[in-house]
Amino acid sequence: MIPRIAIVAVGCALLVACGPGSASLDESASGTGAGATVVPGAVAATGVPATEALVAPATTTSIPVTVPEPSLVTSVAPATVATSTEPPTTVADAPAVAQVETTSAADDFLGEEILGYSVQGRPIMASHRGTAGGTVVLVVGVIHGNENAGIAILDALRALPVPVGVDLWLMDAVNPDGLANDERGNGNQVDLNRNFPHDWTPIAQVGEWEYSGTGPASEPETQAFIAFAQRIQPELTLWYHQDLFRISPSSRRDGPLRERYAQLTGLPVLSVTGGTYTGVAATWTRTSLPDAMSFIIELGPALSADEAVVHASAVLDIVTMI
Repeated sequence: MIPRIAIVAVGCALLVACGPGSASLDESASGTGAGATVVPGAVAATGVPATEALVAPATTTSIPVTVPEPSLVTSVAPATVATSTEPPTTVADAPAVAQVETTSAADDFLGEEILGYSVQGRPIMASHRGTAGGTVVLVVGVIHGNENAGIAILDALRALPVPVGVDLWLMDAVNPDGLANDERGNGNQVDLNRNFPHDWTPIAQVGEWEYSGTGPASEPETQAFIAFAQRIQPELTLWYHQDLFRISPSSRRDGPLRERYAQLTGLPVLSVTGGTYTGVAATWTRTSLPDAMSFIIELGPALSADEAVVHASAVLDIVTMI
């Protein structure tokens, strides 16, 4: 979510009050406003003027399947809630306590789609599995290209059993250019997490880390995501960022889901403050789609393979609470 000096993500926090979105990214606030993130020492990069690009028409390669007979797997009980803001070095024990019916990755693949194309021409992809017509859940691994630990969680979600009744969409990266270039912004150096139409404001200039683009949804990646989300209507959308190691609290109906995810993964529930948070993807999703829940999960600076599985299991646990 946030650049840092010398390494990819956040080092030290600097409180910045700028623009109408300054103050707090306490997502328990009303959806009509904006929040904020911890802002590190800004690292400027040279860039070219932002240009608008058209989204190529989405193509579909959906593969029809028959939903298999349910099997039984166990879900995990919550781990002890972490009291430190430092990432864990080991995965907490989580004994199984309940059984849920699931579908199998070998049988529940529902297809893959190209949703559009990035500024530099890379496809924006989403894969689809689970129970077609069930509760729609969307998980996004990367929006800031230099915060890529979420991809390992999506890889685990492609392999683990999915609860019956969950229609699961997995998007590795809404920002494939940033991912390929190991940069926060897209090919126009726009921070896509400041480019969404809800409460968009002009922030910074080309080459600066929080540059919000020439206008609301000016970028093809933003446009592609909006069209896709409006079509599938996810009831829950999860966004992975780094590396503040926390989940913001919420008093809305997603509050128990956030708390449960935090219990299962050891993430503390802490507010994020300090930056300009307008045009945010998660805020647009939960305020623009009917009955939608959407929240950010801030991972630590690194994620082991075992921790990725713990996070993926937490996703599959909280979807049963919807």
